[in-house]
Amino acid sequence: MTDLDGTLAAIDAAITAGAADAQQLLVDLVAVRSVNPRQPGVDGADYEGGERRANQILAEALGPLGFDLNWVEVAEGRPNLVAVRPGAGGGRSLALNGHIDTVAPQRGRFDDPWTAVVEDGYLYGLGATDMKAGHAAMWLAAKALRDAGVTLDGDLHIHSVVGEETMSHEIGTTAVLEAGFRVDGALVPEPTSPEPRVLDVSNVAAGNYLFSLTVRGKSAHWAARNLAIRAGGTGDAIGVNAIDKAFYVYQAMRQLEEQWAFSKSHPAFPPGAFIIHPGVLRADVGVEAAPFFPDRARIDYLLSFPPGNTSEQIRREIEHHIRTASDLDPWLREHPVEFTWTDTWPPAYTDPDSEFTRQMLAARNGLTGIDALAAPVTAAAQSDANFYEAQGIPALVCGPGDVRRAHAADERVRLENIAVSAAFIARAALNWCRRTSPSSPAPR
Repeated sequence: MTDLDGTLAAIDAAITAGAADAQQLLVDLVAVRSVNPRQPGVDGADYEGGERRANQILAEALGPLGFDLNWVEVAEGRPNLVAVRPGAGGGRSLALNGHIDTVAPQRGRFDDPWTAVVEDGYLYGLGATDMKAGHAAMWLAAKALRDAGVTLDGDLHIHSVVGEETMSHEIGTTAVLEAGFRVDGALVPEPTSPEPRVLDVSNVAAGNYLFSLTVRGKSAHWAARNLAIRAGGTGDAIGVNAIDKAFYVYQAMRQLEEQWAFSKSHPAFPPGAFIIHPGVLRADVGVEAAPFFPDRARIDYLLSFPPGNTSEQIRREIEHHIRTASDLDPWLREHPVEFTWTDTWPPAYTDPDSEFTRQMLAARNGLTGIDALAAPVTAAAQSDANFYEAQGIPALVCGPGDVRRAHAADERVRLENIAVSAAFIARAALNWCRRTSPSSPAPR
């Protein structure tokens, strides 16, 4: 047995010994109502302080493991936890990133979504999959490294951030990086794999943009519709139904989406993957009453776009297309569509042949009992990995849980996968946070 074999055996034994404590940490985290207060339909006051309390619980668990605890608070009452375990020196740093906020609760099988239920090897509870199981795995990996007597050469960071569920990176991950907690690589233990697969490693994700457009009309009595739209009437002078104009704009957007099926592509994504999704339509005259021409209409969209495009490029393309189409309509030419650009996630792409990716795959494939992964896969959803990539930091996503259970009514995670994920994270840290030379091989 080599020294490395002995170290890995000691780490795995420590993970086995600490699995029950990791489960309890997950139970404790699920119990905290850390719903993102900016979630649609949520009264933020109902969840004030939840993210902070959850991060305090994690801080209390990490402190005894040799981590220096730091707080980055951009949004009042919503602090990010940055825990740093200093290395011996000379090695590369690694961040483990997890968002502590959750989506809003849904009605499911269980009366209380914040009371964890263990059933048939799964733990159920809001945030169990997305992504408090990832926090439990990060903690278990760090504890196992400590208990096995491992001192990494590079610093190990844990960035437990707020705001991810609403793309509020400026108060979460980006705020942490801009506060000076930069690293040489980042690993995000979000759920990546549809069961029965485990620990898919994702290196690429689409960007997205949340925005709305507002079309103005001119209010009139509903019975004037014939005068507004029939030959011989007074047309726009009598009234303009904003719904009619919104559907004109909708068709223009739909045309652009069809063009994107050919103009927006990436080898990591299937054809037609990049979409412009209309999610909400509202129109009225200040009150919801059918006997009026609505004088305003708004459509809320969420679009996705490939690596190689920036959010600013996408914004310009959308606005140019709609304004060009509007020039063909006399009313819209004089009353331009109003755009509100809300939140955006830049696309993520870490080179699958990069050293960071190779090191992470080696760590993952070194585990026993799971099928080897020849190459990373495309992420099913965005994560905060995108914001590390946006700042030139290679980032990958790989964590416990079935990605299809994220945001589901009965969120659940298979408990044994937390330990498997912890074993991967510990090996990833060993591989990456070490002194390197051009000829030095990666640990397996």
